Amino acid sequence: MTSLQPLSGGTNDFAELRARNELYIDKTAYIADMLDGFSKYCFLARPRRFGKSLLVSTLECLFQGRADLFRGTALDGRTPQRPNWIWPDPVPTLRLNMNAWNPKDADTLETELQTYFRDCFDHFALTCPRGPRAAATLFENLLASLAARDGRVAVLIDEYDYPLLHNLDKPALPAIQSMLAAFYGILKNCDAQLRFVFITGITRFARTNLFSGLNNLRDLSHETPFNGLLGFTEEEVHGYLRPYMTDMTNEERQPLADAPARLREYYNGYRFAKGVPDAARVYNPYSTLYSLNTKVLDAYWTETGIPFFLPRMLLAHGCDVRDVRRQPSDAALKSILTPEQLAQLWQTSPAAQRLSRRAKPALIKMMFQAGYLTLVQDQTGRYVTDFPNLEVTTGFVQDLLPYLLENEDYALTHVTDICDAVRMRDPEALQEAGNRLMAALTYLEHTPQETYYQTLLHVALLALQHKADVQAEVLLHRGRPDIVVAMAREVVIMELKMDDAPADPLAQADRQAYAKRFTDQGKTVHIWGLTIGRAEREIRDVAAKQVPASIRARD
Repeated sequence: MTSLQPLSGGTNDFAELRARNELYIDKTAYIADMLDGFSKYCFLARPRRFGKSLLVSTLECLFQGRADLFRGTALDGRTPQRPNWIWPDPVPTLRLNMNAWNPKDADTLETELQTYFRDCFDHFALTCPRGPRAAATLFENLLASLAARDGRVAVLIDEYDYPLLHNLDKPALPAIQSMLAAFYGILKNCDAQLRFVFITGITRFARTNLFSGLNNLRDLSHETPFNGLLGFTEEEVHGYLRPYMTDMTNEERQPLADAPARLREYYNGYRFAKGVPDAARVYNPYSTLYSLNTKVLDAYWTETGIPFFLPRMLLAHGCDVRDVRRQPSDAALKSILTPEQLAQLWQTSPAAQRLSRRAKPALIKMMFQAGYLTLVQDQTGRYVTDFPNLEVTTGFVQDLLPYLLENEDYALTHVTDICDAVRMRDPEALQEAGNRLMAALTYLEHTPQETYYQTLLHVALLALQHKADVQAEVLLHRGRPDIVVAMAREVVIMELKMDDAPADPLAQADRQAYAKRFTDQGKTVHIWGLTIGRAEREIRDVAAKQVPASIRARD
């Protein structure tokens, strides 16, 4: 039996990965397309732990002319993907890993960059200018000296936004931003000395004044052909990783009956651009490799840094899950999120809460760029935002519940019971499980409101998201039901009312024909009317009716 290559445990160095004979999922065809493109300045934003540093390292080896490391890849010259690929001549290559420094202020960052560039002069056997020099000046001097002696330079900047993201809530942010703008501005001044520039980060701040001088900066982040540049496509998972899927278990260490399908459900789903077909969406590479290494399906990416501040931001700015899910794609793709906007989201003061209208678009952009939202297609084919997969959905629910509940010890058990009640089409079981969850509610002034209970049930039911389409306030022809859980052949519609509201929930569902769209699609509809006791803070009554699928639709 042929032994399998070891899977990477997080190796970010391409040369090291090849030396250790670790499995490399070939992305070099994308690299060739990028290098053959119309701009020598390229930018890519992707979530953390998505392989950006390995990509930068791969480019570094390519520009250094280390062709031996690329045997068996699309750039080998002996493979059908790029038979006419011509290796570029080796060029001097500068790689700046901005995440190597975590400065507390602009002066600290300036000092660290000065030290780095002085070391670069030594590394390339060049004479470093004497006396005090600003980091930007040393950068410019280094590029000029390298180009004069060895030819045009490749500059690779990894995690360009790291110093900003780690100072968003600090007074030093404006000074660091100003310092970086001057530093990165050197690239425009040295255009004639540059062979290629590649910049990565999590955010798209790069399209703001940080790189305002680079008018021809090509942003690959949302270009359809480059959706698969990082992450693993379904074809890659099938071709490279299928042999590693034996003996997989779930988080309870129980054997998985269908490992490929479960991996897809947990880790696939990232679409960074319009026009990307479902089959070309990508898996989270970190969680996928980690689960195959450990043989356990679990939430690895979210556990290494799900931003606990996201739920806090949502609630502080008067938003909830409905404000970020199923939003038009332009909310995520169009316009640019600035450091100032992101810094405002950190604020949770009463004054900041009044900014909720402006906060919502920024929240959507931030969550999309951070990997907690992606693009999906709704029933009309329109691209909207949503959670990408079960790992992210579950992680978000787990981190949001503590902000809604006082006693969260059994919260996830109650969530499971609520989801089971919907799967079993059992409204009485939903009432019991829902009341157990509501018993753990934090006592807040706004809790006796219908929207609060709607949000709570909506968040709980998100655990069904990858088995059913869960939405709140779905826009139908004559109204908006509070919650819709659409499955393959059946739909559960929930309408919530406080006990002192005049309207009867089932009567409202009938009057506004909530079921019609779905029965016309050949689906059986279960309508549940939930009456919430304002004083008791629980589901006081549940009424249910079933509407059969249209005969014409079934035919």
